[in-house]
Order: sequence, then C-alpha cells, then structure tokens
Amino acid sequence: MKKILITALSVFALTAQANFLGASHDWNNGSSDPFKSAISAAETGYKANLAVNMAWRDTGKMIKDAKKLNAAGKTAAAVKLANAAHHQTVQATAQVDAALTAGPRF
Repeated sequence: MKKILITALSVFALTAQANFLGASHDWNNGSSDPFKSAISAAETGYKANLAVNMAWRDTGKMIKDAKKLNAAGKTAAAVKLANAAHHQTVQATAQVDAALTAGPRF
C-alpha cells in the first residue's frame, strides 16, 4: 500500500509542478495548448486515484464534460473544467493521507 501511495503522490507532485511553467516551457505533451495540458494532468491524477481506490465521484464526469466542451469549441470553459477536475484529483490524494491515519484518538 505504501508503494502505491508513494507512486501516486509522486505523479501528483510532478503534474502540479508542470502547471507552473509557462506555455513556452510546456514539455509535457509537446504542445502549447492549455487544454491538452489541463486534461492530461486531470487524467493522470484520476488514474492514480483509481489505482488506490480513492477517486471522487464526479471527477470522471468532469473530464468527459471538458472533452465535450473542447470538441464544441468552448476551449475556455473546457480548460476551466479540466483544471477543476485536476484540483479534485489533488484533493483526493490529500484525502488518502488522511484516510491512512483515520481512527479513534484516545
């Protein structure tokens, strides 16, 4: 369980750092498209959350809806929704740490 948790946290740390770079330094997907970066981070985080059985209920739906918005030409809304999905994956990872230490405190 510790190996999975460490792997998941490492993936999130790397994806979170990638979002702080400017578009000219976007080495994640070889493109300066903000939607591709946002959706890639959200999907990576969601897959890691699924691996440790701590994915949130709406994250997968948000990713699908963001893809639909992007296909419809509403890129700004799609990026906003993809970033919200990525934020949920980061929060779900934080919840993993809290769940590991959950229990009665005497």
